[in-house]
Amino acid sequence: MDLRHLRYFIAVAENLSFTRAAERLHIAQPPLSLQIRQLEEELGVTLLHRTRRIVELSDAGRIFLEQARQIIRATQSAVVQAQRAQRGEIGQLAVGFFEHMSYTLLPPVLSAYRERFPSVDVKLRWFPVIGQADALARGDVDISFMRAVPGIEEVQRQTILTDKLMLALPATHPFAARNKIALRTCADERFIMYVPNLAPDFHNMIIGMCANAGFMPQIALEVGQVYTALGLVSSGAGLAFVPTSVKGVKFNGVIYKPITGRTPKIEVMLGWRQRIPSPLLMAFVETAKLVAQAAHPT
Repeated sequence: MDLRHLRYFIAVAENLSFTRAAERLHIAQPPLSLQIRQLEEELGVTLLHRTRRIVELSDAGRIFLEQARQIIRATQSAVVQAQRAQRGEIGQLAVGFFEHMSYTLLPPVLSAYRERFPSVDVKLRWFPVIGQADALARGDVDISFMRAVPGIEEVQRQTILTDKLMLALPATHPFAARNKIALRTCADERFIMYVPNLAPDFHNMIIGMCANAGFMPQIALEVGQVYTALGLVSSGAGLAFVPTSVKGVKFNGVIYKPITGRTPKIEVMLGWRQRIPSPLLMAFVETAKLVAQAAHPT
C-alpha cells in the first residue's frame, strides 16, 4: 500500500463512482478498479460494496476513508514544512551575543529577522565576548556575534560590521568643545580600561593606540563592559574608548568624540561551527548583514 492507493480510494469514496473518480484522477477506469481490489486484498477487508448501478462504502470503508484523509493531509503538511525548513522559514535558532550588541546591532537584527521569519523560534544566550567560541563548541548556541579574540580560529564566520573606537568623555571636560581629539593630547588623562581577560582585543587595541601617540594610558579602573564604562564616564571617573556603534546610547553627561588619524578596525562577525550551514542559519546571517549595512554604511 502506498499514497497512490489512498488517493485512488478517496476519489472513489468521495464520488461513489469509478467512472467519475477515474475522470478526476485522469486515469482509465480498469486500472483504478484493479488498484482498489489490490488495496482491499492487502487490507483483508471490503471497503466498497459494488453493483452495476451503485457503489457504497462499507463500515470498514467509512473508517478507512477518515484515516486515509488524515494521512494525506499529514503528508501534504510534511511536504510544506520540509520546503519551509529548506527556505529557513521554520525551526529553532540559538543566538549568542556579547554585551554591547544588546543595545546596538542585536535589536534591529532580531526585529528584522522575526519580521521575515515569524515561525522561527529564536533563543538568545549572553556570553562575554571571550566566551562566544566556547559556547559554539559546546553547542550552547548555533550562531554567535563575535569579535576577533583568541579561540575563533576554528569557527566559520562572516564579518557583518566594521567599527572603530571613539572617545567618550564627560560633557564638562575641557575637550568637549573640540570636533575631534588627537590622542597625543590625552597623555595626562585618566582612562577607564577594559579587563584584558574579558575584552583582550579592546585592551590591546587601546594600549597600542596610546603607545603610538607617545604615552601609556593612566588607568583609573578596569571594567568588563562598554555600558559600565559609559556609566563611569558620566560620573567623571575618566575617559573611555568605546565603539562608534554605541554613539546612539544616550547617557546624561556623556558626549562622544572621534579620534583624529587612523584607528584600528573592529570587526563584528557572526560565527558558527556547522560545516555546511543550514538555510535557517544563513538567513540570519544575511538579515544581519543587511541591517548592519543600513545602520552603519561604510
